[in-house]
Amino acid sequence: MRKALTALALTPAIVFSAEDIPVSVKLRIQPRLDFGDLYKIGNTYTSRTDFYLRRARLEVNKIWKEIPLGKSLRVNITFEMDKGEKDYSKSRISQHDFQVGVLYAYVNWKLSEEFNFLLGKKKKPFSRISLTSSSKQLLIERPFSTETAKKWLGNYYATQIMLYGKVKRGILRYAIALSDGSTVKKYNKTGFKVISSPNMGNLYAIRIEISPPGFIEKKKDDTGVKEKNTLSLGISYARLKGFNIDREGDGIYEIKGEKGTVKGADLFIRFKTHIGIITAQAEYVNMEYEKIKKREDGWYIQTGYKFLNFEPAVRYENHNKGEKKITTLGFNHYLKAHKAKWSYNFVLIKETKSLTLHQLQAQFYF
Repeated sequence: MRKALTALALTPAIVFSAEDIPVSVKLRIQPRLDFGDLYKIGNTYTSRTDFYLRRARLEVNKIWKEIPLGKSLRVNITFEMDKGEKDYSKSRISQHDFQVGVLYAYVNWKLSEEFNFLLGKKKKPFSRISLTSSSKQLLIERPFSTETAKKWLGNYYATQIMLYGKVKRGILRYAIALSDGSTVKKYNKTGFKVISSPNMGNLYAIRIEISPPGFIEKKKDDTGVKEKNTLSLGISYARLKGFNIDREGDGIYEIKGEKGTVKGADLFIRFKTHIGIITAQAEYVNMEYEKIKKREDGWYIQTGYKFLNFEPAVRYENHNKGEKKITTLGFNHYLKAHKAKWSYNFVLIKETKSLTLHQLQAQFYF
């Protein structure tokens, strides 16, 4: 039995920059409209219309380049009022209430190209497509499996200590992060109540990327906009230990010292031809809780072909060995690279029922 889910996402992104003051300030706003059979009640969907801010962010940066030791010191704080975490299946209008929070808050000390130290709240270093800015993605939304993996060990935006850098101008890139894993209480995927130890180092994440000479990527961009031949192979591993689980909800934590892991591998290729730019990307992610024996995995493969200012693209996803299959067809039309573009996606979701989704999104940067 098929149900039609039709959604429209019209999303201009606006960025204001203050270059004439000591601190750099940027504002990004993305209003969005969804409509169709959005809300799940029981086994059926009911038609609703929803207008909200997909992303609303205020970013403040300060960089010192003349420092006694090293190359630079950067301080960043980014406030967000995003609405990307909605769950339509809960059918609660109250979940759309505006909630202002801190997305990023960190200090970054660049000692050299090989050694950078970060202290504060930022993304955990795993999953290429999750680390890529949402403004530089081939398709409008990220894959289902990688979005699930982001919360398997707690909030993906974690307070952490990170050491990262690149060797031989980027032939090898690495990142090692340590956190206390405290956010697992709110964001865990066990399905039960969880309490975690606050000890630093209970959560760690490691990522390594390798590129051959001449194919090094300066900054992650999943589209053909950069027009530079790129080949990047990445592997990542994240682990959280020392948290207890209350399965009955009675305040008694029956499972002690649970451990969770997220493992992944990804490959990205960009190749310039005489008439266009070809991109291809694939990623596999595996998630596991050891003692409760819960496991999920998934993979996707996507490709795009940019010619002139158009970029048709396609992605296929498979989560939990066919439990959910998603096919996305779409294109990007670039008016001025990522500063001005619009995109359309048609999404077919196959699980217990088949749903379709239409997305239309625009993006502008000033």
